[in-house]
Amino acid sequence: MMRVTNSMMVKRTKSNINANRAKVDYTNNQMSTQKKITKPSDDPIIAIRSLRLRSTLSTITQYYHNNISDAESWMDCTGTALKNMKDLLDDAYSRVVHGTTDELQPEDRETILKALQSLQQQVYCEGNADYARRSIFTGFKTNESLTFMSNKDAKEEEYDITERFDYQDIDKKNYYPEAFDDTSDGAVATNGKHPDVFNEVELNRIRLAYDKISADGNSLSISYKDENGNNVAVGLNSENGKIEFGVIGGTISVDLDKTKNPAEPVADIQAANSDYVIVPGTKTTTTVNGINTDTYTYNVYKSSDWDATATPPAPVAGATPQQSVSFNVVDSGNPNDASLSANIGTAAKPQAISYRVSNTADLKAADYKLGDNEIVFDQESGELLFNESVADALDATKASITFDYHKKGFEEGELRPEYYFDCTRYMKDRDNIVYENFDENGNWKTQAIYYNIAGGQQMQINTEGREVFNSDIRRDMDDLIDIVNAAISAQKTVDDIKTKIESGNYKDEELESLNKWYDAAKKQLDYANQNMHDTYSSYISRFQGYLDTVNLEITDLGGRGERVDMTKSRMSVQESTFKELKSINEDMDLSELVINYTAASVSYQAALQAAAKIGKMTLLDFL
Repeated sequence: MMRVTNSMMVKRTKSNINANRAKVDYTNNQMSTQKKITKPSDDPIIAIRSLRLRSTLSTITQYYHNNISDAESWMDCTGTALKNMKDLLDDAYSRVVHGTTDELQPEDRETILKALQSLQQQVYCEGNADYARRSIFTGFKTNESLTFMSNKDAKEEEYDITERFDYQDIDKKNYYPEAFDDTSDGAVATNGKHPDVFNEVELNRIRLAYDKISADGNSLSISYKDENGNNVAVGLNSENGKIEFGVIGGTISVDLDKTKNPAEPVADIQAANSDYVIVPGTKTTTTVNGINTDTYTYNVYKSSDWDATATPPAPVAGATPQQSVSFNVVDSGNPNDASLSANIGTAAKPQAISYRVSNTADLKAADYKLGDNEIVFDQESGELLFNESVADALDATKASITFDYHKKGFEEGELRPEYYFDCTRYMKDRDNIVYENFDENGNWKTQAIYYNIAGGQQMQINTEGREVFNSDIRRDMDDLIDIVNAAISAQKTVDDIKTKIESGNYKDEELESLNKWYDAAKKQLDYANQNMHDTYSSYISRFQGYLDTVNLEITDLGGRGERVDMTKSRMSVQESTFKELKSINEDMDLSELVINYTAASVSYQAALQAAAKIGKMTLLDFL
């Protein structure tokens, strides 16, 4: 039996007191923090689980309180802008429908004109909407506006722009070369020339996004498939006598050597690789009304089908060209008058296409008469004009058209080119900025902005301006404004001449001349009214299409908004769930804390009392 000494009892008592005091301190700390542990060593399992739960809860909180809220705000701003755009287009649509009314009074035309002018200024304003100073319709370039914001800055802007079209973008427009509005005495109250016939010319056109374009630095490219299914790209330069063909295995650049008489083309052949050879083919000459047209053909052969060792080199027996392209040299005898045109289509049915630049005044003076093979660029109106034969050729080959041009000077409210086209923006104080918005296949490179709104779930929050704010809207309004202005001007001309006739100040020959001008003016007014009716009628479907586009984007935005709402609801539940799990893992139950603290305190007090009694006893008390 071991002997227990007094010092041993005191030592054990002190140890028990310290243990009970530590337990009181521990439970007291739990009472203060209401947490199960204060350091990982208290309970490593709870500590590890707590880290996982806190990390998950932090992620959920970021999604729920930040990302989702930002996405909702961005999409709310977008929705408001789209609804405002819809209201503007609804108004424009109603004006177009009103413009189809057969019996419009002068004041009706003025009302339509003022309304369209006001809408034209406002139509793209909603595209400049922003959220927290970030433009919401400009893709990744959220620090820029969708349109030019002031006339002063817009007039200084300068771009090289590439626009892409296809044969389906061709539409028709009526032009009136003999329109008149001069009712001064010198013009109408004499025996001078008066318009016996008021002409109307219908042309095919492709309309660019902008007007008032430089005559220099523009070029037209037409791409199509030939009869063998090969892609052919024909580049027509605004300078007469320059054509470039994109062919299998390289390119053929053709230029007229104007030092010769008659002019002979000089071809620059650039072979891309040794798999193909490009060789001159036939030359044929036709003469119509004393004007010679030489047709030159170039053939593309596989290298294995071409015998370069023959004298002269020739295709191997039975070999046929993989591709043939041809062009025409029209020569009136003066080399300075020689011009080039390219043949597109099939060998059985080729169509010659030439290209030149003009302006509205010259076209009007020439009564809008175009050659059957001409594509004429009206730099003032920003239109490519051509007759039915060219339209048929483009349609038959399902051609794609690319137009490169230089434009300096824009107007406030016009769309900035970088959001719609491949272009180069000229800068004064730094390097020019090149925007490449299409890939090599001509597909738009999306600038969708995505937010992470849940684990493994992204949502596109933005709507790109090009999906809603089409440049055709403003250009269509230009057409409608021009047409109603023409009708207003024609009505004013009729009224002015009628006033002169009824004034009694004109007699005999002057009165007779006035009556002839009056008849011509009434005919002009009939044409203007009919053109207004027909054009406005045809544009109803266009503006309905714009409305449909906006409604589709509103619906798409609403669908995305609903998915965000569902995710938000799920995140809310997850947040509550993980908060509860975190609390269960970390937090102490208050009633349990009170019981534990009371028990520890009682134990501590009992230990103190026991120690007090033991401290008074000596060895004699035990003997």
